[in-house]
Amino acid sequence: MQNAYVVMGTLTDPPTVTLDEELPLKPMKVRLVIKPLLTISKRPFQEVMAEIRERQRLRGHQPPTREDAERYLQEEKVRSIPD
Repeated sequence: MQNAYVVMGTLTDPPTVTLDEELPLKPMKVRLVIKPLLTISKRPFQEVMAEIRERQRLRGHQPPTREDAERYLQEEKVRSIPD
């Protein structure tokens, strides 16, 4: 078997695939295996955090107070000290 290349590309119209990089091949007949990739739109961090906080608010979540968080961290530090 000859070399196989894995490259990304875009299906620009039904018969055309535009590769993201050139291949070291001369023009010839090739076999393509097409695997569609899910495009995940990246949302801004602030938008994601606002959505999370809104869902927490709707279910009645109460975040710990600063004092509770500090107390918890101090307890964890003490627990992690070997005897």
